[in-house]
Parts: sequence; C-alpha cells; structure tokens
Amino acid sequence: MGYLTAVILAGGTGTRLRPLTEKLPKPMLPVLNRPFLEYTLLALADAGVERAFLALGYQPDSIIEHFGIGENMGLHLEYYVEEEPLGTSGAVRSLLPELDETFLVLNGDVTTQIDYKTLVDRHTENREYGTLAVHEVEDPSAYGLVVTDGEGFVSQFIEKPQGPNSRSNLINSGVYVLEPEILRFVPEGFSMFETDLFPKVLMSGIQLNTHKWSGYFNDMGTVKNYLSLHRDLLNGHAPYTAYASPQKGINTHVDPTAILEGPIILGDETRIEANVKLVGPLSLGARCIIRENAVLESSVLWDDVDVGSGSIVRDSVIGSGMTLKADASILGETSVKSS
Repeated sequence: MGYLTAVILAGGTGTRLRPLTEKLPKPMLPVLNRPFLEYTLLALADAGVERAFLALGYQPDSIIEHFGIGENMGLHLEYYVEEEPLGTSGAVRSLLPELDETFLVLNGDVTTQIDYKTLVDRHTENREYGTLAVHEVEDPSAYGLVVTDGEGFVSQFIEKPQGPNSRSNLINSGVYVLEPEILRFVPEGFSMFETDLFPKVLMSGIQLNTHKWSGYFNDMGTVKNYLSLHRDLLNGHAPYTAYASPQKGINTHVDPTAILEGPIILGDETRIEANVKLVGPLSLGARCIIRENAVLESSVLWDDVDVGSGSIVRDSVIGSGMTLKADASILGETSVKSS
C-alpha cells in the first residue's frame, strides 16, 4: 500500500451517547477498558498507515494528552482542533495543505472489518477522485444510502430513506479513499461529505467509485450500540479483539464462592466478593468492588465502581466512580456520576 495518511473525524459531541459523553469525548469512551480510539489507531497501523490526522472539536485535550504523537500506537499523530463545527468534509478541507497525496478518511466512531489495503488498491487501480466503502444492510433507513450503476460507480445519494422499498441496500460506511483534488469542491465553512461534497462532485460530471465489503459493522453512536460492541468483542464476533485488555487484570481478587459465567473482563485491582454472580458478556474496569451476593449481567462498568451487596445490574452502563447502594436494581440503565 505504500506510505498513506489517514484523517480520522473525531470532533462530534456524542449527543446520542449522553450522559456517557458529558465529561468524555466519544473517542475516549472505554471499550474493554481501553479508549475506543486506540482500537482504530492500532488497526490503521497494522494496515500500513504511517501518519494520521485527528480532526477534533469536542473536549479535545483529553485525546491529545492521552495519545500524544502516537508513539505507543505505531503511527505518527497530528491534530487539528476546530474552533467551530466544520462538518466532515469541512474539517478535511482545513487539512488540505498537509494532504498532497492519496489519503484515507474514516469516522472515529465506527468499527468495521474493512480491509484498508484492498480498498486503497481498488482506488489506485481506477484513479478516480474518490472511492467510497459501501456495506450491505437489511434496513438502510438509519443510514446514508448509496445507489450505484452496473460498474460500481455512484449514481445517487439518498440520506436515511423512508419506507421498505429502498432503491438500494448499500450504505455509506463513512470510509473513503480520496485524492486532494476533490477538496477544491469543498467551500469554506461547514460542509458534509454525504450531503454537500459528494452530490456536488456527481453534478459536476466526476465519477465516484465504490468498494463493496462485507463483515462486521458497528456505529458506536448510541448506548445500545456501545453495549453491543462490548458484547460482540467479548464473544469474538467483532474485529479488534486482538487489541483488547487481558481477561483478568493485575492484582484482581475473585472470592472462591463467586460464580463467573461467559466472557468477562476484570480490570486491575478489582475485587469480587463472596457469592457474587457475574454473567458475561461483562466488562469491569479497574478498582471496582462487587460486594457479596450481587448479580451482574451483560453490562459495562467503568473504573472505581462500588456495587452494593445484593444489587442487580443488567444490560446497563455504569460510569466511573459510581456507588450503588445495597440491594439496588439497575436494569437497562446508563448511570454516571453527576459531579
């Protein structure tokens, strides 16, 4: 694939993930006890990407402080922080002075099994201005739809189609290989790839190619998808499993009377007390205390969570530092510390 630069769009406010994103930007949400963005960066490095720009907006400092120049990720990182929202293509346009060769663009909240090398190879074979990774889904109503001709070139974009009789079931995966020349179609200010740039390019008579791929796809934009990503990773059904934290952390104590079923990750210095029942898929962060007779199932606990004795937690996300009283019942909830 040769030298390749990636632009990762990671500036969103994560509104649909509230309250999880009130104090953390979406890329820093822990997934199996690692910031989600780590998985994306490690996958890009493994695919041969050597430099990545992170286009940031919402709470950028925690991302920059954690990742630095990327020395622990296997690629060089640089940052662009928006002063005001520029949209997807607007953010990339701001990087134009740095993008003088073919480059990759991807959303920072999507987990896919896209083979980046194959995608880039398809693009370079045809040398179009842009190649879009498209994915087949049963219900495209929540996504941007891509209609193609018989040769795989884009003929139309339809945003979130309504009704069962869609013209296509190919969706825009949010991953593109682009040439710098395409950015001359992007005006200054706010601009989106899906609704502004790509339709404008088509109207100008320029072809956009597609690369159809199959496999795992998860847009971590909702709490439901955040939980399902954990479930899929723990069950070995999603990519990035190789980058996950060990199943049992350092100095973790599990009482001999505790029952553990299914795939479970226990963070460093976590303590599981007597007669606790843990049912996976389940992810517990560092320094959690699960007190006697508690039952946890299909949930995600961040660091420093104290679960009171006899409590039940199921299908829920519990933020860092939360304390659950004895005999609490948390079912299908998302709880974070308010202060």
